[in-house]
Amino acid sequence: MKVLHLISGGDTGGAKTHIISLLKGLSNLIDAKVICFIEDTFYEDSKKAGINIEVYEQKSRSDLSVINRLTEEIKRENYSIIHCHGARANFIGMFLKHKINKPMVTTIHSDYKLDFKDNFYKRLVYTTLNKFALKRFNYYIAISDSFKEMLVQRGFKRDRIFVAYNGIDIENKPIFVEKDEFFKRYNIDYEGKLVVGILARLDLVKNHETFIRAAEKVLENRKDIIFLIAGEGNDEKRLKSLVKELKLEENIYFLGFVNDPYSFLNAIDINVLTSLSESFPYVILEGARMKKTIISTKVGGITKLIKDGYNGYLIDVGDEDKLANRIEYLSNNKEEIRILGENLFTDVKENHSYKSMAEEHLKIYRNILSQSETVLMLGYYGFDNSGDDAILKAIVKDLQEYNSDLNINVLSKDPAKTEAMYHVKGVNRFKFKEAMRAIKKSSIFISGGGSLLQDVTSTRSLLYYLSLMQIAKLYKKPVMIYANGIGPINRKINRVLTKTILNKVDLITLRDDDSRKYLEGMKVKNKNIYVTADPVFTLDPANESRINDILEIEGIPRDKNLVGISIRSWKGAENLVEIISKAIDYITKTFDVYVVLIPMHYPGDLNISIETLKMVKEGNTYVLENKYSVEELMGVIKKLDLIIAMRLHSLIYAATQSVPMVGLVYDPKVEGILNSLGMHYMSNVENLDYDELIYNIEYVWNHKKDLIEVLDRQDDILKDKALQNIHMAMDLLGR
Repeated sequence: MKVLHLISGGDTGGAKTHIISLLKGLSNLIDAKVICFIEDTFYEDSKKAGINIEVYEQKSRSDLSVINRLTEEIKRENYSIIHCHGARANFIGMFLKHKINKPMVTTIHSDYKLDFKDNFYKRLVYTTLNKFALKRFNYYIAISDSFKEMLVQRGFKRDRIFVAYNGIDIENKPIFVEKDEFFKRYNIDYEGKLVVGILARLDLVKNHETFIRAAEKVLENRKDIIFLIAGEGNDEKRLKSLVKELKLEENIYFLGFVNDPYSFLNAIDINVLTSLSESFPYVILEGARMKKTIISTKVGGITKLIKDGYNGYLIDVGDEDKLANRIEYLSNNKEEIRILGENLFTDVKENHSYKSMAEEHLKIYRNILSQSETVLMLGYYGFDNSGDDAILKAIVKDLQEYNSDLNINVLSKDPAKTEAMYHVKGVNRFKFKEAMRAIKKSSIFISGGGSLLQDVTSTRSLLYYLSLMQIAKLYKKPVMIYANGIGPINRKINRVLTKTILNKVDLITLRDDDSRKYLEGMKVKNKNIYVTADPVFTLDPANESRINDILEIEGIPRDKNLVGISIRSWKGAENLVEIISKAIDYITKTFDVYVVLIPMHYPGDLNISIETLKMVKEGNTYVLENKYSVEELMGVIKKLDLIIAMRLHSLIYAATQSVPMVGLVYDPKVEGILNSLGMHYMSNVENLDYDELIYNIEYVWNHKKDLIEVLDRQDDILKDKALQNIHMAMDLLGR
């Protein structure tokens, strides 16, 4: 593999460090070369690092004479990929794209809308040209997950964006001068003083004013601290005037451009970054090499590295009070400075080496060249149903853990929301042409999970799912029914159509044995039918701290045990609300507990839960009124001693957390899951009997310990069965 990198060459700071670190790593893995358009320190430092680099000098930014030279170079050397960095290279890449038939990728090092924030002319011209050029690239590499989301929100296609966090050479000791020599260079007396520094170009986006304002607050109480500002830029004059106005010249020093950043970092005690926007800044990684702790604004990918109070401190943008407070605290706790710096060094060494960054880029290049396989998923997605959300989350998680290079597309009612929640590419299930294109481009078509194949709620939805499976087969795509529950299918024509399609699909996995028996009864003859388990069994709940926060938000006390109830409206269950509210009164009075009504589908389940609450007489009952994620609902259910539940996935959530349950059966699938779990305590909602319900509740309450053991014994088995779905799907994809 041969990759050509294009970059301005006038780069300093993080961009320079990134390219040199990346190319050092890549040069050990592939044939990589850099061409830059200005001969400056970047070129010299790259040569010293042993990087294959050449200058194609431009007379000005608008000099496009280099295009023909680049075209000849690319064709002669037969590069596999062209990788651009920065606005100038992107501009050239836009013209180059029309002359070569090669994948073009660019790295988003910063928020391109803010790159020339403090220069009106450059913002008007260069930012506009860069925005135009960026839209012409095939692929993008974002330096952080937050930058990927930024690009998606601006209309870039999610499946064309990769993420690769910055890395640095932390094994070799950097070159720097001793502290005494550095301070003599600037004639600064540092003896007996704490040194706080910021190393960033003097542009508005770096927000040095917050640094200066915080310094002013610190210096009101302390005079034994000095503040160093390293860098140059368009905001320099204004910042110097501010320091003069505040009469801080004796403690704040402007050093100008520092060409040996490690000497600066060696000289300071605390590293600070106050930016309005960042991707994953090298100044933090460079500081980590010197074991310098950081106080930084929590922007971009910084929160991926900095754990507040463990290896540094995080502040909100513009929070000069918090910054001053952190500096004062560290000035009084010098040992804490050392510990935080050591922790940051260790984290960077383990997780952000230049070698791991290069390996991640190699994976991205291979993905681009191989046109990585695409999984297309069909289900009841985008309808705000927690159970189906859980299925999608589990399948996506399991697919990505099996193969992180897979492209995952999902047919959804709300593609934008699905993309934002699950980091997949959403496809509008109601736009026929979009759905057809997605099927045509897919490598495998997965239908599932859930209860898609039934006609109790609608024949139309059944025909929709069957027709898409048939179209996928016409396109010769492998089709898998993934951990489905089957039935009821009552209409004769629907049974015939379902049987016909299911005999054509390549693989069927079912979440319970009742579904297998149902297919036998329909005389489905497909030889590749297996009973596995619901995908949700592979999910984990949110952490306990978050669950405690939820209980507090909802006003649910924690001085008593909790019993959960999850119900839905059902046309044949006219007395459901009346009997459940009466049962709640019995439960709170008899067991001395709080009852929590847990909606699984919004707004329907919330409405019936509130209606039930209004009929409760004894009190001590609460409704989860806010909408929560799958993991959060699982975490709430984990807190329960018992759940009385109607929806299938409320029971599955309970099973994953070994919470004993009483089932409210409205559909055969509910009875099926209860029997498969060994939880045979259920009442039918269409002829709901209060006495029978109370008998089941009392039995489960009195045998909680035994039932928890039953569920515990099945936990690993069900997880393994759920993961079998993924292994079989990937085997099918690989055939």
